[in-house]
Amino acid sequence: MVMNTKIVYLIRHAESDENRRQQSFYRSFGRIGKLALPTKEDVAASVELLDVKAQIDSDVSDVGRRQIEQVGSKLRKDNFVAEKGIQLVAHSPLKRARQTAEGMLGCVTSRPS
Repeated sequence: MVMNTKIVYLIRHAESDENRRQQSFYRSFGRIGKLALPTKEDVAASVELLDVKAQIDSDVSDVGRRQIEQVGSKLRKDNFVAEKGIQLVAHSPLKRARQTAEGMLGCVTSRPS
């Protein structure tokens, strides 16, 4: 019997706007807990959490775009997809996952009908 071994690479999506808003929220409460006022930027980002639809399917943040570019550049330089024989890229249908796969690996799966 011939064994056919497959290697699975897992990549988490880059920082999303949702992640950014949540971090602002946590920083705001951390500062309040220390009897300090949160920054204006953190309060504004925290208020964005009220837009529930944006939390469900958010884009990558500016930091996330830089993360994608940095890792994607390294993967392209190393010719990762070809060198590792990547045959399938699967990801969630959420925008942040699609943006990460496209930017890092240069491909995305088709959208479900």
